[in-house]
Amino acid sequence: MSFDVQAFLDQMQAPPIHIFLGGKVEQVEHENGWKARISYQPRAEFANPMGHVQGGMLCSMLDDAMGLFAIIAQEGQPAATVTMNVSFLRPCNIAPVEVEVYFVRQGRRISNIESVAYQNGKEVGKASAAFTLV
Repeated sequence: MSFDVQAFLDQMQAPPIHIFLGGKVEQVEHENGWKARISYQPRAEFANPMGHVQGGMLCSMLDDAMGLFAIIAQEGQPAATVTMNVSFLRPCNIAPVEVEVYFVRQGRRISNIESVAYQNGKEVGKASAAFTLV
């Protein structure tokens, strides 16, 4: 593959929301199909009244991970979320979150992507989305 993922990540300016969410691209694989792992460090301000990460913030992490993944896998071409469905599976603590991202279907204009958020090896949320190239 001619696209150098690491070189792209090294020169890419992270979106402000990615920085705000405490995001970091940990791993990108493309040998046997594209997949990625992105970590997030939720801040205390993300807490809901029960002390867990507010659902909208977890949703933002899942969307951010899929959006970055779409851009990386499309060799830097911008992508935008068209639709997104989210499932909240258990409370998410104010602690590191790992998000795994992969393609369900990669089309020429629309790509279907799924992501799963984990804490301590347990699923806390998942999302599926359609992204369009812009």
